[in-house]
Amino acid sequence: KDKDQSLKIFFQEIGDTVTNINGGSAGPLYGTYLSGLGEDLDEDIVEADGKTLKKILDSGLTELQYLTTAKVGDKTMMDTLIPATEAALNASDDILDIVTKAKDAALEGAEKSKDFVSKFGRAKSYKEQTIGTPDAGATSCTYIFLGLYEGCK
Repeated sequence: KDKDQSLKIFFQEIGDTVTNINGGSAGPLYGTYLSGLGEDLDEDIVEADGKTLKKILDSGLTELQYLTTAKVGDKTMMDTLIPATEAALNASDDILDIVTKAKDAALEGAEKSKDFVSKFGRAKSYKEQTIGTPDAGATSCTYIFLGLYEGCK
């Protein structure tokens, strides 16, 4: 849209749109995450430097953690979001370094989800039968970080 639009408003609009898509439990989870990306931003910020990007990613995860108690190892989207966010926060303030480390951690987190037993969602009733299959939420979350990386490189 408008190149001078506030990032806070931009993320809120994206989050609201995703929340309203009829896609089961994923819609509200992704919507909360996406809206949360702008939660801690001032209304006048229209561009992000490295420090702001870290703040954005941290804020999205924090907002999602208000909604779910899932953590790494529970075979959910958090197997990707938590390590990707932590990697981003531990990167230098260079945007390409941030998105590269977040992408790599996201991919690794989704891959590791194959080893976990599902503890949330529809798959939790299958317990140990889910071992060997990556979590759909963890896998789909990698596309957030792949997209950030592709857009920034």
